[in-house]
Amino acid sequence: MIEPRVYGLDDHHYRAVGENGVAELVPTVCPLGHPLGADTVLISSSPCLCAGRPHRTWRCWACDGTANVSVWVWPPCSRHPEWTPWAV
Repeated sequence: MIEPRVYGLDDHHYRAVGENGVAELVPTVCPLGHPLGADTVLISSSPCLCAGRPHRTWRCWACDGTANVSVWVWPPCSRHPEWTPWAV
C-alpha cells in the first residue's frame, strides 16, 4: 500500500486508496460553517513557486459575493496571506 508521506504528502490532507492510489481529502464545511459538496464549492489550482507545487484552493459559493467571501488553500501560500490555510 502506498503511504502518502513517502511522496512528501501530508497524512492529514491525503489518504491511501487501494494498493497503488492516493486520494486528496477535501474540506466538508467552509470556515463559516456552510456545508461543502456538489454545486456548493469552487475547487481550483493556483500555480505558485512558494510551495514548489500548485496550491489547491476552495471557495464557498454561499460566502461568494458577501463581505465574508474567503478562499482557503493547501499548502499554505506565502504570496497570498489573505488565503486561509486549510487545516483538518
